[in-house]
Amino acid sequence: IHLNDLHKSKNRSEDDDDDDDDNNSMMLCSPLFVILVVATASAASAFSVGVAQRSRAFTPRQKQPNTALCMVPPDDETLNKAIEMMTGGGSDAFETPDMTQARIGELVEEHSVLLFMKGAKDFPQCGFSDTATKILETFKVDYHTVDVLADQAIREGVKIFSQWPTIPQLYVGGEFIGGSDIMMEMYESGELKGLVEKATS
Repeated sequence: IHLNDLHKSKNRSEDDDDDDDDNNSMMLCSPLFVILVVATASAASAFSVGVAQRSRAFTPRQKQPNTALCMVPPDDETLNKAIEMMTGGGSDAFETPDMTQARIGELVEEHSVLLFMKGAKDFPQCGFSDTATKILETFKVDYHTVDVLADQAIREGVKIFSQWPTIPQLYVGGEFIGGSDIMMEMYESGELKGLVEKATS
């Protein structure tokens, strides 16, 4: 074997190695290779996200304490307010008709001149009640009024008590006198003044 042949053989080997490196470099820079690398990375990332989401989805929830068993029952004042809102009245909502009649009777006995009216004496809520208070004011005597608008049991019960269907209603000396029309008639005749003065003297 001649030295020249060995040199030629070595040069061919080095040229072949250079070709392989060039081919490898071309492969690494080719678009197909880049796409494959990106696709592989994306798939790996998606797989990681999916595993994380499944892990969260199957995480057992912590059991919440049953707060219903820890509720404190309302006190009497709160309960009464709730009853008043639901029934439109307070303790009167549970008053029987007989109890209402007894309460009206006590009012009649307690006050010598008593007027059941709509509103208060200084702020009547209807024309008839206004007329009744103006008549009583002329006598310059102390008289008591009951606002039936503020007490539904009294509003209905007094009609039964007196057997009179309308409001206002006047009681003098424990006796039923009548409504505003009768009061006006008795005022004009002077009879009502005499009754009021006798009851309050």
